[in-house]
Amino acid sequence: MSNQNINISNQNIRGKCDLKCSYSYNYTQCNLTAKNVGVGIVLTPDNNASPPVTYNNQKYNVSNFMITSPSSHVFDGSQAPAEITITHTPVNGGPVLYVAIPIISSTDSSTASNLISDIIQSVATNAPSNNNTTNLNINGFTLQSIVPSKPFYSYTDNGNNEWVVFGILYAIPLNGSTINTLTQIIKPFPLPMQGGPLFFNSSGPNSGLSIGDGIYIKCNPTGSSMEETPVEYSKNTPSYDLTAIFQSPVTMLIVKVIIGCILFIIIFYVISSMFSFIVTGAKKLPTNLIPGQAGGKLY
Repeated sequence: MSNQNINISNQNIRGKCDLKCSYSYNYTQCNLTAKNVGVGIVLTPDNNASPPVTYNNQKYNVSNFMITSPSSHVFDGSQAPAEITITHTPVNGGPVLYVAIPIISSTDSSTASNLISDIIQSVATNAPSNNNTTNLNINGFTLQSIVPSKPFYSYTDNGNNEWVVFGILYAIPLNGSTINTLTQIIKPFPLPMQGGPLFFNSSGPNSGLSIGDGIYIKCNPTGSSMEETPVEYSKNTPSYDLTAIFQSPVTMLIVKVIIGCILFIIIFYVISSMFSFIVTGAKKLPTNLIPGQAGGKLY
């Protein structure tokens, strides 16, 4: 592990990890309790009915998430104005999974911008000081609207915990006045972010489908992995019942028409042959046997 702070940048990518850091989520709506801890706002959801996250085949619940200012991570060599860090605890034990999203100052707006702005304004009004707590009434809040479905970086910190970090390109925009409000109610949190090599997942979250317990289906281009699982497809072989076919009214009608045509051809051929025989025989009679002709005899 490294003792240097992680710099989330394309320049520091060691390699790709589309399989090693597969991240799938389905966050649900929840109510939040917010606590001002002095160096950040800690938000605890009330809904953990089922694990909403699968990471590397392991299931995780959301423990809480925290808003800090400035960011704990460095992005392209500089800190962002703020950052959200979501803490996920494993269902079956093991390392903690953290998901971090930077926040930038911008006049742009999104669903995530509106939700985070509501949180900051509510805490500033109802829990502006250290250790103050308040229940947030934000209709329809879900982390599904916060976490980008975009490519992300991944690394393992010195405590062997897993990190998913989104780059500054997919940061949540907040207007300057909201960021100023945040900096007035919390202090900077100088937490060193140190760990191993930085990897990149170009597919982003939800590029695989989690089904049931212990089953994870990953969607990858052909040849993207050395681990291949053959898939067998069952083909429906058509079966034919000849008795049923011949007893069909349509089939019987076709057979009758065919037989009628054959009989007509035979009868026509017989009549035609008889007519040709009669005509040919008449032409071959001797002329002296025909009454009225020269040399002919009448008996």
